[in-house]
Amino acid sequence: MPDKKKEGLLYSEPDTGKVNFVVNTSILCIHITLMVLYILACSKVMFLVNIGSIIFYLLGYYFIKKGKSIVFFTLMFFEIAVHLCLASYFIGYLAGFSAWCFALSALFVYPQFSDPSRRPKKLTVAFPILSVIIFFAEYAAHINGYIPDSAVSRPMRYVFYGVNTVSVFFAIIFFTYFFATSIIRSRNRMDYQMNHDMLTGLKNRYSLHKITDEASARTNHTGEPFSIAMADIDNFKNINDNYGYACGDLVIYKVASIIKEMTDDEEFFAGRYGGEKFLFIYTKEPSSDAMRYKMEKFRDGVEKAVITSAGRQVRFTVSVGVAKFHKGDDYDLVLKQAHDNLYKAKREGKNRII
Repeated sequence: MPDKKKEGLLYSEPDTGKVNFVVNTSILCIHITLMVLYILACSKVMFLVNIGSIIFYLLGYYFIKKGKSIVFFTLMFFEIAVHLCLASYFIGYLAGFSAWCFALSALFVYPQFSDPSRRPKKLTVAFPILSVIIFFAEYAAHINGYIPDSAVSRPMRYVFYGVNTVSVFFAIIFFTYFFATSIIRSRNRMDYQMNHDMLTGLKNRYSLHKITDEASARTNHTGEPFSIAMADIDNFKNINDNYGYACGDLVIYKVASIIKEMTDDEEFFAGRYGGEKFLFIYTKEPSSDAMRYKMEKFRDGVEKAVITSAGRQVRFTVSVGVAKFHKGDDYDLVLKQAHDNLYKAKREGKNRII
């Protein structure tokens, strides 16, 4: 049967500001590390270039705070591209700075994922292509002798290579993880919206029909019956007319909250069938009166509930119709029986179970 728990699936949107802050801080720390290495390598040019890079990432916090992530990541792309080209020339091709081209390929896609409301632009494609061009341009310049193998000592070259490859490796891991979780969030959000009622958070009619289809198939296979019940809020039109539609929504939401407190049994399902109607499904009854017992508990809980709207207390009740599905039954007819019993309960005075 369908699982009633989310089981740790990702639904919430990431805090873009915090993630951007982490990205900026991480790259700033890398440049601080490079600053130390440039000093040890006695590279005055790269020392000066790196001061500019550090100033840029300090200003990056301003861009992030103002929400200008696209502008910031565009400038970041060019900063990294210029820095890696200069470092390859003044430190050496074998120091591994060209590996940053791989991180650049994903860098400009990241803002598109971090801002769900933003549509991908042409730069989303142009920047990865530019990263590939830079990578092969550096390679061509190296094999033609324009970029030296190394302009520093062998130990320093190994240190630079290690810092660059490890940094790029973790950058790619971060972007891959972020993209993957963003896709998972989007997929789960769509799945949740498809299967749940937006007002109450309960299962919707589509989701309930999937449950009853599986329950019917199981009953026809095993012979074990299951019960359904349809509930309707009494005099709901009068509530809307006398107190307003906002109050009507509060009433529906309150009834849904009572239902949620009941659905702790893994064989008991409930959802909003439509309007002020709710459908309950008990797929494995320990006794023939199990559904009626649960519905009586539900009816009593609703009768005792009260909401406050515009300073006025509003009370309400529900009527319930119960039916049972046996092997070989037509589910639509069983659902109609529950519906007929519901309106029989209303005709006989409401606030009761038939």
